[in-house]
Amino acid sequence: MSSAEGRSWREEAACWLLAESGAGRSHWPDKLQTAGLIDWEDQPEADWDFAFVRWPALAQALATDDPEGGLYGTGAEQCMLRFACALMTGNGGDWGTDLPRLDHANQRIILGALAWAAGGQSAAYPYMDVQEEPPPAPTVLHSVD
Repeated sequence: MSSAEGRSWREEAACWLLAESGAGRSHWPDKLQTAGLIDWEDQPEADWDFAFVRWPALAQALATDDPEGGLYGTGAEQCMLRFACALMTGNGGDWGTDLPRLDHANQRIILGALAWAAGGQSAAYPYMDVQEEPPPAPTVLHSVD
């Protein structure tokens, strides 16, 4: 999933965030399409399609907090959707409460989206395809004389 050529890094990052979050890689794109909040432009020569998200309408739907509109998901999935919307509209994710609730992989995806929004896709590479939790911190041993 990608936003159209000529779109901002911010929009590319928000679309990537939507594609990477949720159960299965198409959770939010499918839900947004069902809710009428996303359109697709097929790219027959490429291995991805253009996504056109109706960001203001999504922000309004999130503000009503109405799962009947088809925008339901786990707490983490909802956080990721709010952060994607916040990248585009300024309304959405609450850094103070949402970010600490996410697991390591989702936190890395959020950081990747922020890096992408600030510096393009190559800036997000270190955060892509995170599959596991980080190793535990080493145990610090104290010696007593």
